[in-house]
This record gives sequence, structure tokens and C-alpha cells, in this order.
Amino acid sequence: MVNTLSLCPRKAMMSESNAMNDQKLTWKDVVAGALQQLGGQAHLSEINELVEGHPKTATNPTWPATIRRVVRQYKIFQPVAPRGSGVYRLARMAAPQPQLQNLPPDGTEMSHGIAQGMLVTLGNVYGYETFAPAHDQTTRSFQGKELADLVTVTGCNSIFRGPNLSNIREIDVLWFDEDDHGLFPVYAFEVEHTTRVKSGMDRLLKIPRRFAVHFFVIAPTEREQALFDHLINQTPFRSYRDNFTFRLYNHLQAVYDAAVRHNTERESFGLTERCRRV
Repeated sequence: MVNTLSLCPRKAMMSESNAMNDQKLTWKDVVAGALQQLGGQAHLSEINELVEGHPKTATNPTWPATIRRVVRQYKIFQPVAPRGSGVYRLARMAAPQPQLQNLPPDGTEMSHGIAQGMLVTLGNVYGYETFAPAHDQTTRSFQGKELADLVTVTGCNSIFRGPNLSNIREIDVLWFDEDDHGLFPVYAFEVEHTTRVKSGMDRLLKIPRRFAVHFFVIAPTEREQALFDHLINQTPFRSYRDNFTFRLYNHLQAVYDAAVRHNTERESFGLTERCRRV
């Protein structure tokens, strides 16, 4: 869900409390609010003109470049033909309504795709921006929807760059937060079976060390856990053991079902969840 905001004309007076509230908005919120005020579709120059003078621009001297990056990075902003026109529209994307999976307690019927879909959905429920590999988005589905309809980030090229980008883009699920400098990864998940636990762990380590990311390996049985426990004491994983966590499918299912129940009850009660991140 995108927060709405009130953008003030650049010469308008703003109260201190309003300025503080606007500063807490993400750039995604700011651009979405501008497009809403512009009728749902506008050229980048029109968005810039409306956003100029917003409190967030005071702490970001390159804010026009930030806006240009934001409209390309989030799936709710869609380019209008012809390509390169500089016009974007605000997509009216209905928030998916996650359902319980009703899988056996031991998680034996959970597939790679279901686990991946659960992880993307969990990230969305918790208020993170989510991404999965491009080929998985069109070949895997969860609860009747392609992963492409569930993830919120178009791509991560501008976040990571460098020689390891192709490997990072193949990580099963990434959760992002956003600050004044843009998106940054917070959690990274690999869903693996015995023969691929090591390759998944290797892929997670391709994320640059400057990002404080927590790595999760999700797998079906204790056999994979035993392999993980062995690998985590070997080079190069030993140096990153505090960054890694192993979880079984049944634990993922438990936290997913709990989150869905809570989300349903919260919405029924009429509460809006405020995501607090450390």
C-alpha cells in the first residue's frame, strides 16, 4: 500500500510537524503522491516541479536523479509509450490478499515455489520492498498469482552493480528497506535442497559487505540442516556465521500462517500496521 501525502507548493508555509511527517516518507511515497496530484500520469519534469521544495529535497541535493531512479525501480510506476517519453503513470495495483496454505505440519508438500511465494508475501506483509529473480517471476506462482504480481521492485541493478550483479539477481528472495539514498537489502533468502545448499550460501555472499544483510537458508529436512551446520564452520562461511540462519520449511510455514492470521485480524479490526525497523 502506498501512503498518500500532501505536497506543498514550493513557496507555501509548512508547519514544523507537517515537515517532520513529510520527512519520514519514502521517495516512493513522495513520487506516488505527486502522481496522484497530477492525475495519475505525468512527465518527469512535472513530477520534479511539484516535488521541488519538499522537505526530503533539503537532505538530497541530487533529488531529481533520485526521482528518475525511483520511477524505474518500483513496479507501481509504469512507463507510458513511446519508450523513453519520460512519462509515467501510477499503476493501480491491488494489494494481494494472502491466504493460509494448509500444508501438513512437517512441510513435506511444500515446493520451492511455495516457499518462495511465502517469503515474498511475508516481506510484503511486513512492509518491505520485495524482489525475486526475473525468470522465477514468470515461471513460478503462489496462490494463483505469478511471482511477478507479488514482488514490488522491478530490478536491483542500480542497487548492487559490479561483477557480482548477475549472481545477486539469482538469489531466491530479497527484502529491501529505503532511506534517503535509495533501496538497500535487509534480508536475503535461498530456498535449497541438499545438493544446492553450498551454492545458495555462495550466492548470498556475493552481496557486498557494506550492506548489513541477514542471510537465510530455507530447506525441507534436517539433512539439509546437517549440511548447513557443517558448511558454516568452513571457509569462507565461517567468517560470516553470525549473518547466517537456517530454517526448515515447517518453521517458515508457521511464521507465514501466523503473519497471515494477524494481517487478516488487523485489517478486520481497522488498524494500520506501522513498520518499525532497526
